Amino acid sequence: MANITNPQAIKFSDEQVRTMADKYAQAYYAFKTVVDTWTAQGISALIPSTPDLIADQSVTIPDGRAQITGAMVNGLIANAQAFIADLEANSKLKLTGLLKIAVNPQR
Repeated sequence: MANITNPQAIKFSDEQVRTMADKYAQAYYAFKTVVDTWTAQGISALIPSTPDLIADQSVTIPDGRAQITGAMVNGLIANAQAFIADLEANSKLKLTGLLKIAVNPQR
């Protein structure tokens, strides 16, 4: 099989594809950390999936951020869990492939 040597293709691979893989892998590790903390500390019992607002720093130190609800947090956690599950499906084949492309995945 011949190597791909086209300069435009190489530049795209180096500057776009590998950068995208880095960000994708970094998101995976960040999501894993948050979901692991959510689970280990039993945060779901503290933040129920309700329309109740969380009195976070958006309230105590008004900086323009909108307040968030328990339902929003639970939805985000569910999305993170789905993202993780997708990469870890089929004996982590997707994750293995991603990490082969990424140059700086950061744990």
